[in-house]
Amino acid sequence: MPAVTQILSGHLLTSSQGNPAFCSVLLVESAGRLALFDTGHAGRRRYLLEGLSAYGVTPGDIEKLVISHGHWDHVQNADLFPSAEVLIHPLELRNLENPPARDLGTPRWARAILADLNVHEVVEDDEILPGVHILDLPGHTPGSIGLLIHTEPGLRVVLAADAVPTLTVLGAGRAGGRPYDRARADAAVARVAACADVVYPGHDRMLRRTAEGGFEYAVDATPLTFRVP
Repeated sequence: MPAVTQILSGHLLTSSQGNPAFCSVLLVESAGRLALFDTGHAGRRRYLLEGLSAYGVTPGDIEKLVISHGHWDHVQNADLFPSAEVLIHPLELRNLENPPARDLGTPRWARAILADLNVHEVVEDDEILPGVHILDLPGHTPGSIGLLIHTEPGLRVVLAADAVPTLTVLGAGRAGGRPYDRARADAAVARVAACADVVYPGHDRMLRRTAEGGFEYAVDATPLTFRVP
């Protein structure tokens, strides 16, 4: 059965000088094959490589690299995986060609990160590894995607990225931030809430469904240490 391992933890941080934007980076293994879901930003490159190495994985071992959406904090380290098939929704790829000025998360150089890579378009229900399927979750951006994974009989795991960035968003049933399309973004939150037993949010820790039908944290928080010079 497929398995999910968190390589980098997600955190939602704000400051008076912007958002550090630490997204979840997740390793998916199925039938001896490996996929990576998102990559984090360039400030986390060393930690991404160290995190993979801790599980005996090198960049060359990654067969599929899933880009949930084109925001800078999710895509910047894609170049570390030149041998992987880079999977992205066609609407997201099109958006990267000419992102609107109001989308401050997708700089115009984001498309260049993927220029020399083996990019493939994926859509709803495409099976990228055995038991691992693309889940369309648009709204946050035009082509936001997640993964739906059956890790064991009857257990549905969703890697949601920024369609569901936090437990707060999932509980409220309303997308956070400034989505491209509010109605579709809210529908994506509802879709995850309806279909998942376990959720890996984009900027929070793993969640599980409660007996009452809501969601709660499934693991303890991973603390961040800040160093001020």
